[in-house]
Amino acid sequence: MVSLDDIGDVCVIRLSTVRLDSSVGTVIRNSIVSKFDSHSKFALDMTSVKLVDSGGLGALVAVLKNITSQQASLVLVGMQKSVKLMFELSRMDRQFKMAESVDQAIELMK
Repeated sequence: MVSLDDIGDVCVIRLSTVRLDSSVGTVIRNSIVSKFDSHSKFALDMTSVKLVDSGGLGALVAVLKNITSQQASLVLVGMQKSVKLMFELSRMDRQFKMAESVDQAIELMK
């Protein structure tokens, strides 16, 4: 469901699930919290995600608040069109930084 890779000082969280719901959001949050002692930059690779439900969106907002309170940064990576449209319609695209690729996300966080 979730795998972690370190690329330099960025922790890349790769999702291997089609649906991002509150339970996946909890796994993401726990993964990020476990890395706070060694990382302050996080890229969430959402390439495989085709659906984000309201619980998943709420979980991502909670993750963003947690990251912001730690003076860390988060970039969402590789959103499919339908997911990106949902973020735009809910105006969450104004709250989250987004990138097309992990490399682009790393550049945004420099």
